Amino acid sequence: MHTGGSAVNTAIALARLGVDVGFIGRVGQDALAAQALTDLAEVGVDTRLVQFDPAISTGIIFIAVTPDGERTMFAARGANSYTDPGLLDEDYFVGARWFHFSGYTLLAEPQRSAAMYALNLAIEAGCRVSLDVGVEPALRVQHDIHRLLSRVDVIFPNETELSLLTSGINSRRAPAQLLKQGVGAVVAKYGAGGSEVTVRNLRASLPAFNISPLDTTGAGDCFNAGFILGRLVGLDWEAAATLGNATGALATQWQGSGAGYITPQAVRQLIEKHTSAPEWRGRYGVLDEVLAYLEALT
Repeated sequence: MHTGGSAVNTAIALARLGVDVGFIGRVGQDALAAQALTDLAEVGVDTRLVQFDPAISTGIIFIAVTPDGERTMFAARGANSYTDPGLLDEDYFVGARWFHFSGYTLLAEPQRSAAMYALNLAIEAGCRVSLDVGVEPALRVQHDIHRLLSRVDVIFPNETELSLLTSGINSRRAPAQLLKQGVGAVVAKYGAGGSEVTVRNLRASLPAFNISPLDTTGAGDCFNAGFILGRLVGLDWEAAATLGNATGALATQWQGSGAGYITPQAVRQLIEKHTSAPEWRGRYGVLDEVLAYLEALT
């Protein structure tokens, strides 16, 4: 049993990397809630806006992991789908710098209204905004996602989600199509294929780090954390994606999401092992930029 969920994994990884982070959601009044809240508190994630449902149990996901580390999920979203917009606190967003949310928040009411209200509060507070898409939201609420793009600074799709959002057009053209709809940046996650950043004046592909996965659960969520941290501290787009590649890779080394095991020291050690790797030739300067930040941090 592991504490997880898309935005939870991102929050835990950010907290482990030293970021002051809070989480908004809803749990039941059960043992699963107690475990999740304890795990979040232990890494320093603020849970003051986590709600308690008097009748619905905490959400749970059964994940089958194959020997190559890939996973298939079977989910019962439970209380999280009932996150109440009326219990949000607008003062909570004052001073915040980044608001990250999951596409899964758009699947059902009242959570969808809670997510939209939180998004409005975050934008009013001057936050940058990022969205992790999710396959099911890309299938079921694609039109809602498209309507949100002009309000989002960074969107994090994987290859399947990118194809779904752009009706299967050529992958080389897909990010540009989303940019035309107003999103600030498309940061596509390709697993062992690395990542690709597309903004108005840049399109850059970054290789994955050479690592054998045990469990890929939460790797994309931890990538999000590394990328968000990179942008928060002023790294350029390519360096932020490189940091995301590293945190995502590290997450695959443990069962469960792996977010709770990520540390600046572990990220630095992984990158240091690749400072002369042939796949990074021509991008060693990007590795140096990320290492300079991590060395100052540690």
